[in-house]
Amino acid sequence: MRIVLIVIFCLFFCSTKAQYFEQIKKYTAAQPKSRLDSSINFLTNKLGVELHYLYPLYQSFGWTDKFNVAGKERAYTENLSHYLSFAGDYKAALQYSQLSYDTLPASTVKQIKEEVLQLKTLQYADARQYILAMAAQTSVVMINEAHQKPQHRAFTYSLLESMYQLGYRYLAMEAFSNYDTLKITQPDISTGHFIAEPVAAEMVRKAVQLGFTLVPYEDTAAYKHSGSQRDAVQAANIYKVLQQDPSAKILVHAGYAHIAENVFSTGYTPMGAAFKKLSGVNPLTIDQTDLTEGSSFEYGRLYYNELMRQFPLNYPAIALQKNKPINLLEGEGYDLSVIHPPTQFTNQRPQWLSLNGQRKETVVQPTERLLFFVQAYYANEYNDTTLNQKIPADQTYITADNGYYSLYLKKGNYKLVLRDVTYKILAVKDWVVQ
Repeated sequence: MRIVLIVIFCLFFCSTKAQYFEQIKKYTAAQPKSRLDSSINFLTNKLGVELHYLYPLYQSFGWTDKFNVAGKERAYTENLSHYLSFAGDYKAALQYSQLSYDTLPASTVKQIKEEVLQLKTLQYADARQYILAMAAQTSVVMINEAHQKPQHRAFTYSLLESMYQLGYRYLAMEAFSNYDTLKITQPDISTGHFIAEPVAAEMVRKAVQLGFTLVPYEDTAAYKHSGSQRDAVQAANIYKVLQQDPSAKILVHAGYAHIAENVFSTGYTPMGAAFKKLSGVNPLTIDQTDLTEGSSFEYGRLYYNELMRQFPLNYPAIALQKNKPINLLEGEGYDLSVIHPPTQFTNQRPQWLSLNGQRKETVVQPTERLLFFVQAYYANEYNDTTLNQKIPADQTYITADNGYYSLYLKKGNYKLVLRDVTYKILAVKDWVVQ
């Protein structure tokens, strides 16, 4: 497995991404030994009470031997993919997440092609409209995400306004920190680990703007609980909303299989199943992780690629046969499975960053000679003193072919923060998006 990972890593590293990672390697190689943080044995973008979006890339590409060790390659590539997505490098995040997958034989590839070929009566329905129609008939909707794919958060973002119009007033997110009683009003470093990813933060801002009550429900003692125990606590925390407000309508956004309604063969009882049993409410459960580019496992990745080859798609969809939703991968535990189209890129950035057209591409000229990383903060959130505790609206180190940076931003006033590869601020500029 390690040899395969190294070969794929080398092939990928020699691509256009190498220019960014080479700059990071050059910087980290020049640091004195005392600068190598010997106290941290895991990838992190949190240093004390501040966010440092490039730090996990220093760890990964500058101090690789310490973090990518034998026997832990899978965890390493998965965690690295998360932090690449945080920094606005979706292509690299997608590539690294797949390095942890097992290799399948040619016979399986052939089998997949034959299976997809049999889907002659396959139909697609617009996922957003289909979900909203079903959401109108229930009171609890659960949708999941793959943590390294902000695309999934962008889709949930697209549901928020219509869900609010349908009477949903609570947004419960696994990503919310549940370690204090402070009301979440503005996303920052304390809101939750994955909320530090810019699209996740945009979800929070949108929900607050619409009037949602934000519900943290994570198990604060998860570190000493089994998977089933953790999910049981999560389910109980969500159920408290219904106990306090029996007429409540709740949108739950969670990670991976936590929303599944079935008990696994391993004995694991996910939050969705625990909530259903505890509350008596049958939630509408929606998977986004299986049928999306890269999927979350190798069979799913190959199946998705073949499906897109034979039945191309350019919008998020639900697969139907005879006008009824089907799960093409025959996975259990979900009512619906969203099929996301392959990402289209403009100037090396994903077009879904427009958040269903609510943000526009904004081009930033590299005026600073040492410029590496560009961040756009909302002007009303910006503060010189607490800047590194705030979450940008968008950020990236990726440039277009002409060397310019593209950010996706709503109309409004911003502070543009320009940093070099050491994370030093080169300049802060007022920026207005018309």
